[in-house]
Amino acid sequence: MTRHVFVTARPAPIPRWLEAFPDAQLLQEQGPDETDFSRLADASLVWLHVTGDASAVAAWVGTVHAAAPHVPIVVLSNVPEDDQGMAALAAGASGYCSALTLPTVLRQVAGVVGHGGLWVGPQLMRRLMQGLAARNSDTPEPDLDRLSQRERQVAVEVARGATNKEIARALNITERTVKAHLTAAFEKLGVRDRMQLSLVVNGVEDSTQIFQKIPA
Repeated sequence: MTRHVFVTARPAPIPRWLEAFPDAQLLQEQGPDETDFSRLADASLVWLHVTGDASAVAAWVGTVHAAAPHVPIVVLSNVPEDDQGMAALAAGASGYCSALTLPTVLRQVAGVVGHGGLWVGPQLMRRLMQGLAARNSDTPEPDLDRLSQRERQVAVEVARGATNKEIARALNITERTVKAHLTAAFEKLGVRDRMQLSLVVNGVEDSTQIFQKIPA
């Protein structure tokens, strides 16, 4: 059975958390030295509700990760910011989103993270992909040889952080055609989203390497 645990300083969980996961448990955070993190060791997924700057959030993630090293962590922020998100992910979190994320989306987050993926918002994802592209060669990896020329062009643009509209404009094709090439590239490369495609194009085999390549 999947066991979701929400760690928060709130006396009660935000209602939409329980709407998403009715059987979730709450661990009230009372400070790093007072909170009993032993309850997290057998959790399936830890949702860490945070406040504070990037360094404070990174410290909290590190504390939870140390208590439950094999349990994925999703950081829930009252005011999501790119720097805070980068710090959380660099500290070991597998996801980062708003504390007020809709229940349907929270369940999507759990699905992605539960299968070993990373979850970030579109703006932060774009920053990550642009950072990767800036630090790697423009030469496509050998895995892209299985793509057609146009599919490869679309894949490389996506890995640079371009939107479908920007790709369509750059390649003088329609957005519908961009989506078709992108779907074909996903299938041929065995990836499920733009982030995974970016990792393949930029030669990152282990997603944890992404934060060693991009400064927060």
